[in-house]
This record gives sequence, structure tokens and C-alpha cells, in this order.
Amino acid sequence: MSGAAAGTSSRAPSALQEAGAVTHVTAASAARPPPAFAIFVDEMPALPRAPFYSTATSLADDAVAPDGSLVHRFDLSRYKDGRYVLVPASARDQIRYAGRVLHHGPAAERRSKVNTVQFDWPAVAVEITVRGTSTVTIRLKGDGNYFNVFVNGVFRCILKASLNATCCEVATDLDPDCEYTVTVTKRTEPQIRGALSTFKVCTFYGFIVEATAEVLPCRPEASRRIEFIGDSVTSAFGNEGKATSSKSRFGIKGRMENVYNGYACILARMFDAEAHVLAWTGKGVHSNAGEWGPNLPMLWKNTIASREGEWDLSSWMPDVVVVNVGANDLFPPASLETEVVSAYALFLAEVRQHRPHAHIFCVAYDESCMSAEDSETNRSLVALQLQEIVKVAMSKVGKHDARLHYAFVKVDGGLDESDYATLRHFAVSGHVKIAKLLADEISRHVNWRPVEPPSTMPYPQEKSQILMPKDSSSCTIS
Repeated sequence: MSGAAAGTSSRAPSALQEAGAVTHVTAASAARPPPAFAIFVDEMPALPRAPFYSTATSLADDAVAPDGSLVHRFDLSRYKDGRYVLVPASARDQIRYAGRVLHHGPAAERRSKVNTVQFDWPAVAVEITVRGTSTVTIRLKGDGNYFNVFVNGVFRCILKASLNATCCEVATDLDPDCEYTVTVTKRTEPQIRGALSTFKVCTFYGFIVEATAEVLPCRPEASRRIEFIGDSVTSAFGNEGKATSSKSRFGIKGRMENVYNGYACILARMFDAEAHVLAWTGKGVHSNAGEWGPNLPMLWKNTIASREGEWDLSSWMPDVVVVNVGANDLFPPASLETEVVSAYALFLAEVRQHRPHAHIFCVAYDESCMSAEDSETNRSLVALQLQEIVKVAMSKVGKHDARLHYAFVKVDGGLDESDYATLRHFAVSGHVKIAKLLADEISRHVNWRPVEPPSTMPYPQEKSQILMPKDSSSCTIS
């Protein structure tokens, strides 16, 4: 898996940045983006028409990409006026990936998966840098999932994936003489159950550019890496939605979840680090909230979260691991505290086995910073219980482990009501506060210093600003 080189930005800091405030930073329209998928954003520009070409008008027998890769049922000669080429997902030297993805090569068992890439963990990103084209199109499917699109580091729009493979122009009106980097990042988690939206596994086929385009080399790997393992807090569940009771189960929308504006991605950008976010709402270490499906210890090694198949854990070794789990075990149907301690300790031992040199931070919350519970009494009970569970589990695993750390999250004065959003999960402002606290904790134990203040992209986005496949041949963004 590739990343980006570490280093500080060459931009002069603003007064807000120097004060440590959350900032929206403008990127030059033709500049290379900063390292490690650290996206700086401005207000969304006015967007031209962004056509979608449905599979109904672009299907054909298997075709061949310029590099000889087989392309299942997609005939480029019938795409628009035929003057385009596909940079297939299998072109790892031309497409940059961040996060866990499953590469299907030419020998894939199913023809529909040949030379594609699949994924479902949040914060997975795909990126291409080009010159000599006026448009960049992505071919993708993954019903229910949402993606952020950035061009040269400037936020452009949100893309909603469809059930069938669809082509969408995510960058238009480009100057062929300039160099552009187009980054598409997954906002949503593997799946949400119950009365909520569910998401499908995403399949990425590649980028489509004009035949005259020059695809430039991918950026180098990051020197810093952080792995996040967690539940709804780490997946940023509902962080851009309206504030609702933790008992509510209606009015929840997938587009209101944006892991980019969650503490994990905010924290990674502060340290200019590549992040792998292994998070799924409702999951625990022993039992899950609502008691459905496998728990996190059964999932965290999967390449695709919702499917069996282990990731090569040695292929991407993090410097820091943030373990933010255990709260769901304490919600009905709650496990016994002794069961959670044992499960947490076993999980921690397994993480240490596979990450022998990483600094591992085990997160617990002050009662004033708990989420997903309306009752102040219940928040206090769960917080105190989780603090004890984490401490005891850590003592069982690494009493003499100098790289195992207890990360206690306590905001002076507690979180404000405005720091909570959907089902009383953290709003973006709450995530920013948590990211800053954890950054301080990491700096105390690791020889890292933040290279920039916490940054977020504009939110929430109106539904009219989301690219969505329709029955018609195009989608207009106002």
C-alpha cells in the first residue's frame, strides 16, 4: 500500500492556524496536493454538468485497456466519442491507494472482477495525477456508499455510488497544460443495520481520461502511519447529521456520515500520516450493540470487512495503533465486565503480536465525553466501567510494555450540546476536540509533533450538491 512522504506544508500559516483553530485552507488550482492525502479545502466551487453514463449504454463484450488489461463488459470505443482510455484499477504504478483494498488481477475467479479493486472499510482512497486531459472520470459501483472528491486538494463534491457500475466525470473543464491530482475518498463504513441505510462492497474499475492524457507517477509513501480500530466513534457515525436522541432510529442518512471529518482522519492529517481506519458501528470486543454479526476481533484482520479473507498484516506496518473499543459491550445486551476484560485483553495481545513495534493507545472516556447515550447517569456508569476495563486489560497484556499507553479523553468543562449529532454521537466539532486531545497524548509518547492544526472539509453538504446516478444520462450540480 502506498502513502505519501512526510513533511510540513510550504504555505504560510494564517492567524487562525497559528492559534490552533480549525481551518479551511485554499489550495492553488494547479498545485500538487500536500502529502498523505492531507486535503485542504475551500468553499465548493460552482460545478458544471457531470454526466453519468449508465451501464445500459456502455456495455459490450470484454474489452482490453491500453496496457493490455482485460476490462469486463466495458467498451471504451462506445464511451462518449471514443477518444478516451481507461487507466485500470490494476495499474498500481499509476493509481495511488490508501486503506485496505483487495486487488483482483487478470486471474480473478469471476470475470466481472478481473483487474478490479474492492473495498468497504471507511477512509479508503484512490488517486490519480494527470496532465493533458480536460476531464477525469471514475468507474465505480457500491450501492449506498458516499465519496468525497478533491481536485488538487480542493474539495469538489460528494459522489454517491450506485448498484451497477457507473461512470461519472468527477473533474471537468481542466486545463490540458496543467497537472491535476484527483482524489476520491470513501466517507462511509462497511454497513449499518436495523432501520438504517445499508451499504454494498465497493468495486473500483479505474479512471477514464482522454487518449492524449499523460498519467504521472504516484506520490511517494508516507513516513508516518496510524491504524485506527474502533466502532461508531471511529467511523464518525452521523457526525454531519442533526442532533437526535440516542433512542431514535429514523431519519438517519448515509450521506451524513463522513469519516474525513471524524477524529481519526483529522488526527492523521495533523501528523501528516497515512491512516487505515478499521471501524464499524455497533461492534464490540465481546458482544455487539444489538448483538448482530461478528465482533471487532473477528473483523479487524479482514481485507474486506464484511467478507472473510485476511489482509496481509505485514504489508502495512503502522507506527501508531489507536484502539477505541469496548463501549458497545456495555450497552444492552451487555456482557459481563469480566467477559469484556478477557476479550479486550486477548484482542490487545493479538494486536501487539502483529504490531510488535507500534505504540498502541487504548482510549477511554471521561463521563463528560461519552457518546450514544442520552442519560447522564448511564453515560457516567458506562464511562467509569470502560475506564476500569481498559486499565485491567492493559495490565494483563503489557504491564512492562513501554509502548502500550492509556489514552484518557477528557475535555475541560466537558463537551457542549453542540458537539453531539445523530443518535447523540459526536458531531464534527466533538471529533475535532477528541483529535486534538489524542494528538497531545501521542506527542507525549512518540517523537512526533503535529505539522498542522486540525482541519475539516465544508459540511453539511446539501443533497443538491451530491453527484448521484439517475435514469437520465446526466446529473446537474447547481
